[in-house]
Amino acid sequence: MNRSLLVAKAFAQTSRSSLLRPLLSTRTVHSTRTVLKESPEPELDWEEFFQLRKQRRLWERVGALPCAMLGLSGGAAIFASLPVDPQQMFMGLDPMLLFGGSSLFCGALGFAIGPSVGRKCYRIMSTQTAKMLDHKEAEFFKHIKANRSDPSLSSASNPLPDFYGEKISSLHSYRKWLRKQREHERK
Repeated sequence: MNRSLLVAKAFAQTSRSSLLRPLLSTRTVHSTRTVLKESPEPELDWEEFFQLRKQRRLWERVGALPCAMLGLSGGAAIFASLPVDPQQMFMGLDPMLLFGGSSLFCGALGFAIGPSVGRKCYRIMSTQTAKMLDHKEAEFFKHIKANRSDPSLSSASNPLPDFYGEKISSLHSYRKWLRKQREHERK
């Protein structure tokens, strides 16, 4: 019995010291393992990028409609089920008018949330394409940031044209955007 206790103590001391050794020592250990990198993702060309961007925007727009209808119908169901006394005013307004306005507000809120739902659905339906699109979009915004004109040069008579490049939908419109940026700098 004493022998097993001694073995357990020796094991505990050995394992504790071996755990602390890498933290206390200053020597470096080089790994001989080679890390295999995955094959690089296929790159999108710019035309494909703009087509996929249009497709994603379509998903966002289409996602807004069902969300608006869901918000409107949900708001109408909730406010229609509330007890209403038509003789009593609520904050100086007719309760039916207030509940109708609240239902419309729920529909507008659904319409505002819809593009986010549409974008999420797009990401779920095409995960690989969405990753490539995100990578290319980051590169695109670097180009936009580098080539847009200085916003301090804008005025009421010389407004800044499309600061974020939201209206760019093709290479032709990108070149047009570049020309507008240069014109803005010259004015």
